[in-house]
Amino acid sequence: MLLSAKIDFGRVLKSKPINKDHLFKVYAIQSSLKKARLGISLPKDKIKKATNRNKLKRTIRNSLEGLSTLSADIVFVYIGNDEQYDAKVVKESLEHHKNKILETAEINWKT
Repeated sequence: MLLSAKIDFGRVLKSKPINKDHLFKVYAIQSSLKKARLGISLPKDKIKKATNRNKLKRTIRNSLEGLSTLSADIVFVYIGNDEQYDAKVVKESLEHHKNKILETAEINWKT
């Protein structure tokens, strides 16, 4: 289970994004904890309906479940627009970001 409480967004967002596409900017830094912490930022002005924001948050959390043992603080920032929710496109984007996070952890954090 990815933890989402008590993540210091400011500290993570000060770092350079490790990946970016048309939907998300992803920031990640190494953490001293044994579990990954996840932060999700979905601005109201980008996604107007709360139901769509909640659905996207659930999708992000479920897609990144495999990263729960990684010692990292991860923040996803939505940069897309209020377009119709396309699950296939979002899942492809999340899978790409997940692989990039794992690659960064292997190369830079020596886990």
